Order: sequence, then structure tokens, then C-alpha cells
Amino acid sequence: MADEEETISLMSDEELIRMIRDGDGYPFQILFSRYHPLVTNLTKEYYLKSYEKEDLWQEARMVFHKTIQTYDKAKGHTFGNFYKLNFKHHIFSLIRKDMAKKRRIEKIVESLDGMLEKGMSPHYIMNGKEGLSALDILQVKEKLAGYHHTLSNLEQQVFSLYLKNKEIDEIAKQLKCDSLQIKNALDRCKRKMKQVLED
Repeated sequence: MADEEETISLMSDEELIRMIRDGDGYPFQILFSRYHPLVTNLTKEYYLKSYEKEDLWQEARMVFHKTIQTYDKAKGHTFGNFYKLNFKHHIFSLIRKDMAKKRRIEKIVESLDGMLEKGMSPHYIMNGKEGLSALDILQVKEKLAGYHHTLSNLEQQVFSLYLKNKEIDEIAKQLKCDSLQIKNALDRCKRKMKQVLED
């Protein structure tokens, strides 16, 4: 087995690619290990908030497998350059998706912030009345599910009354607090909601 591994490790990329295409999965890791420095450099160069290091390496392996299947030496690329090009394109695609998701979340945050300023309940947005997609609404529902637990007792009371269209002075009177305390608690509620949605 050690002799076989040594023999395979001395083979060219093209020879290993032929073996893998013929159904021998063993050389895949040997070939992929040759490109670890390339993957390391590219994953350091491009930051993706939604992806852990291991996630990016899994993406790198999937692109590597696809590159093996589609590589054609006759087109003038070395295998390494072709893989680098494919992996870069894949990373750019992930970045675009990440940015689109970020923009959707920002849109939701802006919509919610505007509704809170008007004293509207987040249930309003969940019922699709802000022109958001089903995916957006689902994301809001998931993220807001734990929002209540991030609030202190005072913040929970203030937020609940605020959603019933109570003015700050009314809330202060009902909770026997200073108006400034209520305003600060409400500001904290809004900040926490933004944080929950942006995380």
C-alpha cells in the first residue's frame, strides 16, 4: 500500500485525473493536497461572513471534483490554472449570494424600523404586507422567534405597550417610570431587533 501511494504521488496531474475519471477515488485526496496552498490563499483573500473555514474547504473540494470532470488540456489551460479560475468564480458567486442576502436583511431591518416608528407590530410584516418574498418573511419569523428572550423585563413591557400604539408618556405613566427611561428602553429594543435580524 505504501509503495502504491508513493507511485501515485509521483504521477502527473493528468495521470491522476484519468484515474479519477475512470472511477478510482483514491488519487483524489493526493491530487487535491497538491492544491492546498492555492485553496488556503484564496480562502484567506476573500471573506465570506456566512461561511466557516471548513465550509469553504468543502466548497473547494466540490469545485475541485467538478474541475476534474470538465478539464480539457487541449484548451490550453494547465489543470492548476483551470481550477484556480473555477474556484475564484465560485467564490465570487458565493459573495454575490451573501451580498444579496445582506441586502434583503437590510431591507427587512429598514421596513421593521419604519413600522416600529409608526407603532406597527412585526406581525404586519410577517403577513406579507411590505412586498417581501416568502423567503424574507420566513427569515424574519425565524429570527424574531428568539427576539423576546433578548429583552429585559422592562424592555418586554415597554415593547409590548409600544406595539399597542401607546405613546411614550402613556407607557411611562402605566409603568410608573420616567419618560426618559421608557425612551431609552425602546431604543434598546430597536437596537436589539436590528442586531437579531442582522446576525
